[in-house]
Amino acid sequence: MQEYQLLDAKDKILGRFASQVAKKALLGYNIVIINAKDAIISGNKSNIHEKYLARLNISTATNPTKGPFHERRPDTFMRRVIKQMLPRKKIRGKDAIKKVHVYMGDIPERFKKRYQKLIPQKVPNCDKTRLFYYNKFITLGNLCNRIGGWEKKEAEV
Repeated sequence: MQEYQLLDAKDKILGRFASQVAKKALLGYNIVIINAKDAIISGNKSNIHEKYLARLNISTATNPTKGPFHERRPDTFMRRVIKQMLPRKKIRGKDAIKKVHVYMGDIPERFKKRYQKLIPQKVPNCDKTRLFYYNKFITLGNLCNRIGGWEKKEAEV
């Protein structure tokens, strides 16, 4: 039976949180992240939205079907941020990202029996209390809803 570390991303700064998760994954821990949509990105709301909306316009001129592809759901967005903090071309980086499981809210019922041994862990130095201005941030769910409308698509299914 594998042990999984349970990390809650609620009110955590995305970059700081992702770097510590990447480090734990490289050390060989299995990690389950919940509440990905409640992670925060610090900065001015309009600047953050403009930055990520501008990224959506980037595509290849020769064959746009070959990418780049942009994640629009909070769980896949956070997973990509963690993946970018791992060594890309080495086997240990590929093995590390396989050990990270990210969920938007709580763990879905169909996956609960996979995680029999969950050990809750704290991630230090990434709370939103580190921010000087407490109102200068947006949640990852807010950003993903703006760039992709994931909530609307989820409600239809």
